[in-house]
Formats: sequence, C-alpha cells, structure tokens
Amino acid sequence: MMPAKIAVVIPFFQRESGILDRSLQSIAVQEYPAAAVYVIVVDDGSPVGADDELRKLPPPAGLRIRVIKQPNAGPNEARNAALENLEPDTDLVAFLDSDDEWMGEHLVRAQRTLAMGYSAYFANLFHLGDNTNEFDKARRVRAADHPMIDDDPTLRAYQGDMIHQISTANIIFMPSLVISVAALGAARFPQQHRHGGGDYLYWMDLIEHGAMFAFSTLPEVRCGKGINMWYGSGWGTDGLALRLLDEARFRRRVLTQYAKAAETKRCLRSRLAELQAGMLQDMIYRLRRRKPVNWKVIRTFFGANRPSLFMMSKLFHNLFVSLTGKRN
Repeated sequence: MMPAKIAVVIPFFQRESGILDRSLQSIAVQEYPAAAVYVIVVDDGSPVGADDELRKLPPPAGLRIRVIKQPNAGPNEARNAALENLEPDTDLVAFLDSDDEWMGEHLVRAQRTLAMGYSAYFANLFHLGDNTNEFDKARRVRAADHPMIDDDPTLRAYQGDMIHQISTANIIFMPSLVISVAALGAARFPQQHRHGGGDYLYWMDLIEHGAMFAFSTLPEVRCGKGINMWYGSGWGTDGLALRLLDEARFRRRVLTQYAKAAETKRCLRSRLAELQAGMLQDMIYRLRRRKPVNWKVIRTFFGANRPSLFMMSKLFHNLFVSLTGKRN
C-alpha cells in the first residue's frame, strides 16, 4: 500500500538568516518515506528571502521544496496560498511554522491515526524555552477524558465540545496540525486576522466541515520564537491595540456564528468585556506617557464592541486619575 502523500505548508517571514534550515532538517529526519512528502514554502514578502535561504543553506537531500512568493499579507493568506497550490494527489496537509521543529515520529503517527477515519490530528508540544510540555503545563486537556485509539495511551480521540474547548482553553497549535485533504481541504483561513485569532477561526471552519479530531499526548513539536510577522504585542507595545482588535473580532464571530452552548457564550462575553477593559487601559497608558494612540483602531474596536455605562464611568475615572494624579 502506498503511503499517504503529505504536503508540508510553511508560511515564511523572517528577519534572521538560518532559521528556515532548522525546520527543513526536522522534516527530513522524520521516519516517513521522502518520496511521499513535499514542502510548500510561502515567502510572504520576507525581508530574508526564502530563495536566498535555500541557496545559502542547501535543503536536505531528497526533500522536495517549492517556493511561492507573494506580497506581505500575513500568515493566514500565506497558508491559504499554499492550500490553493497543493498537488492534485495530495492526501494530507501538515502545517509547520518556519522556526518550529518537529520531534519524534510526528508524520508517521499523524498518518496512521488519520487512516483510522479521523480527519484532523494535533499533538502536544514544547513552547519556546519550556522544559514542561504544553498539556502538562496548561492542564487544559486530560487524556483520561478521551478514549484511546488502537489501545495506544498516547493517542486519543477528542470527545466533547471542541468549539467550547477552543473558545475557552485552546489545545490545538498550528505547527502540530495535520488534516485530511479529502475531508477538510475546502476549509480556509479568514482574512483580516493578522494579529490574532486567524488560526482559531480556521479550526472553527474545520469543525464546520465535520472534523473528527484525534490528538497525541506526546510532544511532537518544539516551538521557536514564532513567525515574526506577528510583532511583539505585549503590554505597552505598539502592537497591543491591533492584537486586541483581532482577538475581539474572533471572539465576537465565534459568539454569533459558532457557539451553541450557554456556557460557551457566557465565557465569550466575559472575555469580550476583558478585551474592552484592556483596550481602555492601553489607551490610558499611552495618553499618560504621551505615546501616539491609534484612534482609528480605537474607533473600530468600540464601534463593534460597545462598552457598558459602568465601563464608561470607570474609563473617565481612570482617565482623570491618570492625567491629573487626583483620586477625588
């Protein structure tokens, strides 16, 4: 029996040279027939070009690589471009970010599991700098709550409301995801979610297409810094408002389009209120330090997420305290 043909999709936008080579090496050492694997690297207007990287550090022998170039549009559009350019007889798509590395027998385990009738596979992983795997660290999923597959305690069939799981305590990560093209190949990443939420909405689209999820409790990915098209967006950074805007778009869309359970809707509304508070706090922080405020983002955010009267009163109180230093 011929092994399933796997396309590996890598969106590429990097400012440092040499990063892509580590990802490609991790593909090449997978215990999977090389002839049944090919790689699509989508150069998303990267400052360090993918072609230049491949010329400087020749890819592993036997690894077939195609580079697609596009103007910078973000990871969602890059992945969609790859999905539109799959070879006709592709069976599975495996996603990998350009500075992440696969571990163990990721492709073999994914292919074997999906061949049992599942349509989407994901795995445990290590985040950057962690020595504890994600499942043990975050405790968002308990293997014992999900039935074993083929009497293998490290392979589980996800059982439960995946929409609620993703919305409240996500356990799927892009570089560990492998999908069946026949079952889920029509799913696509949303536009306008460059700073967050695009991968979550893609998983919602997989669910809409009838995804049956299976997962590995073994860590099969070691993550790097992340595709650096997502600029630092922590507290006080210039990218925070854009990240909050995109997360609110994601949460609101799930609330109105996908969520069915009352508890899921409650959690989403609570998170949207937290995002409103975060946007207000960021605005106050920037005003107080005389940093520029992206008023267009502020207007767009609150046009779609109207704060309550209570929150508005807190806003004006906090503005008064921040700008005057007076509490009364």
